Amino acid sequence: MKTAINTYSKTDTGILLAKNILKLSIAGFFIGSFHAQDAWVGVILALYLAYSLVKKFRIHAEDRYVFLTGSLLGGLLGVCCEAWGIYYGHWEYHDLGGRAFPYWLPFAWSLAFTFVYQLEKDLFASLRLERTRDKVILTLLVALIFPTYGEIITIQMGVWTYAWPYQFFGVPLLAIFLLVVFHTGVNYLMVQICRRMGWQNEVFHPA
Repeated sequence: MKTAINTYSKTDTGILLAKNILKLSIAGFFIGSFHAQDAWVGVILALYLAYSLVKKFRIHAEDRYVFLTGSLLGGLLGVCCEAWGIYYGHWEYHDLGGRAFPYWLPFAWSLAFTFVYQLEKDLFASLRLERTRDKVILTLLVALIFPTYGEIITIQMGVWTYAWPYQFFGVPLLAIFLLVVFHTGVNYLMVQICRRMGWQNEVFHPA
């Protein structure tokens, strides 16, 4: 019985990871292919974000307020980071017709939160993680691997370039570190918000 459960868990986790890698790949290739039409990319991402939020509230999901708060927080902080990086020339977006800031960025950062959050939630359940240490390690790994993979796709398709050295397929080591800091930082803020609001949540404030 134990072997059967473990085998099922590994298979289930593998399928989960494959689906999320595919989802991230599609998003990366979509932005990469149409980044010159950034307004339309922004519209599509905004509609998908709205659809995800409406779906959560329509089915009265327990984490609907966590989902909404996190997406707003991720979008706001992401835009602040982008404004800082663009202003100081740390990275540059291409094919925008003289503009420096793509219209789709706020929605991409909001969706980045929803993607990372849902993946962490699903992995916690799939791997049956209970100890805080194990959850923290998994959270760090997700923040390290998946955002970096998404950036590699879009960078290789000419969406933007970094000015920092020591790059891995176009993504500097410093940027990878900052991506981990950003996503874990947002998670930490969500932990504090959930505690303050009394929201029970598998990722940020388990019972």
